[in-house]
Amino acid sequence: MSNHNSFSENVRFIFQEYWSCFYCGKNTADCLHHIVGRGTADSKIESSILNAAPVCNQSCHLPNHGLLKTEEQIKKLLDKTYSFLVSINYKFTELDADFIEKYANYYY
Repeated sequence: MSNHNSFSENVRFIFQEYWSCFYCGKNTADCLHHIVGRGTADSKIESSILNAAPVCNQSCHLPNHGLLKTEEQIKKLLDKTYSFLVSINYKFTELDADFIEKYANYYY
């Protein structure tokens, strides 16, 4: 996975062996997409692992970025990320709880 984004080393580490693209399903994911965006300079909530979705950069992320930002896609990606993290027994943090609270409208 590329480290040319604002996700922490820990977030990138957790997804480093996960190659399935959350958009197309192919085994070629090579970057992490900020599902709800990067947030503002004074907000750290968007750095939560819950905001990360592995995708294929050249074939899915770049040409479909606008589509990835639709409410329907945001909900799908958030659900896939949450389900993946539960499947690996990830221990959710206070930052993750804050993220869910801020973006509850996408979860419920």
